[in-house]
Amino acid sequence: MSTIQPNIHTEQCTIHPALRSLIRNIIIIEANFNNTPIILESDFMPSPYQGMFINLYTNFKSKKSGDSNFKNVTSCTLIGVQITPFKLLAEESHKAVSIIFQPGGLNRFLNIPISEIFDNGYSAREVIGREIEELIDKSHDSISSKELDSIVQSYLLRKLSCVKEQLPIDSALQLLLTNHHTNIDKIVGIACMSVRSFERKCKERLGMPAKMYARIARFHKAYTILESKRITSW
Repeated sequence: MSTIQPNIHTEQCTIHPALRSLIRNIIIIEANFNNTPIILESDFMPSPYQGMFINLYTNFKSKKSGDSNFKNVTSCTLIGVQITPFKLLAEESHKAVSIIFQPGGLNRFLNIPISEIFDNGYSAREVIGREIEELIDKSHDSISSKELDSIVQSYLLRKLSCVKEQLPIDSALQLLLTNHHTNIDKIVGIACMSVRSFERKCKERLGMPAKMYARIARFHKAYTILESKRITSW
C-alpha cells in the first residue's frame, strides 16, 4: 500500500447557543485519498470526551489495545470516556462528523447511566433506536459541510425537549475538565451536593469517579501537547 499522506481537512462548526450546555464541539473531517490505495491507522489515547461519531462513504475498523483483530465500526457510534487506547483504520476516502458532548452531556442526551457505555463504542441505533437512521440518511445526502452541519444541529435541537435539564453538577464537571487540578471539595461545592451524592452522580454522568476523570483529562492534555510539540519531553 502507498505511504502517501491523504489530504485531510477538518472544520469546526459554530455551536447553536441553545446547544452549548450540551455540546462542546462538532467537527467535520474529510479525508481524500485520491483513489490511491492507502492504509491509514490512527492512534487514539485515553480521553475524557464522550461523543457520537457519524461515518460517511466508508467503513472504518477499530482495534482496542490488547485485541488481535480489527472490528467493523458502525455508521453511527456512541463512545463514553475512554481509558483503553485504540487504533482506527481507514482504507478509502471518507467524511465523518465528530459530535463531542460536554462532560455529563451524553448522559443527559441518552438518559442512561454512562457506565453502560464506558470505555467502548456502541451502535447508536442499538442505544437510540431507528430514528438515528434518518439522521444518517440525511447526512449521506448532504452536498456540503455547511448543509451537513445544519442537518446535525437541527437533529440535536429537536432532541432538546427530551434532554435532562442542566444541573449545577454539569457546570462543576465542565470546570473539572478544563481545570483538572482543582480541589475536588471545590468541585463538590459548585455541584451543590454532598460528597456521596456527587460521586454517585459522577458514575452516572461520566461512568467513573471524579478523581479518575481528572487524571484522564490531565493525561489527555499532556499527550496532546506532546503530539503537537515533538521536542517536548514528558
